Amino acid sequence: MKKIIVGDVHGCADELNEIILKTKFSLGSDILYLTGDAFARGPNPLGVWQTIVKSQAKMVLGNHDVRLREQLGMILANKDPGPLKADQYYTICQLESVHTEVFDWLSNCPLFIKTKQFLLVHAGINPILGLSGTSFDEFISIRTWPNKIKSLKGQRWHDFYKKMHPLLIFGHDAPNGLVEKKDKGNTYLIGLDTGCVYGGKLTAYSITEETLIQVDSKK
Repeated sequence: MKKIIVGDVHGCADELNEIILKTKFSLGSDILYLTGDAFARGPNPLGVWQTIVKSQAKMVLGNHDVRLREQLGMILANKDPGPLKADQYYTICQLESVHTEVFDWLSNCPLFIKTKQFLLVHAGINPILGLSGTSFDEFISIRTWPNKIKSLKGQRWHDFYKKMHPLLIFGHDAPNGLVEKKDKGNTYLIGLDTGCVYGGKLTAYSITEETLIQVDSKK
């Protein structure tokens, strides 16, 4: 059984499906994990949802997922979701036929997935207090440390992280690109968000084969 973790997809369905083909991933028997932010800002959020359903993918909650969940909750309750940015409106319209299903799924996505092999989070963890001391905002938004955790510039939280888990994998931080840190030749931390929706790459990591896989953005 293969275990593949894919960085922030952001509606890039073609690239996600290319990763699946490139890794010879078997829908229904292997396990697909996502680092969060599956739908927002990208060209084909419905296509991503269809792949999630087919693969029975597991995902940790990202900052864009939190916002989308709140907006869908308002719409399903026949309430005004408030002012929407153009990309948010596009995502909601594209997902119109599956609003209930996506809302229910996002409502059950955890902030972290922990196994014997890896810890998966969207943005990161508190590098001092560890997993149990990480706040909601840190799970979904942390980039820099110790101040301005949502800043695009500055020292990253993982620059202060001391190995607490066999392998920590996260997404969220497209401006910082691919991150891979090793200790005595063994990888213990990986950042997978390489900005596919911004014209970069979609990056995945095979837990089974201990390899990185990338495909170019089609944007």
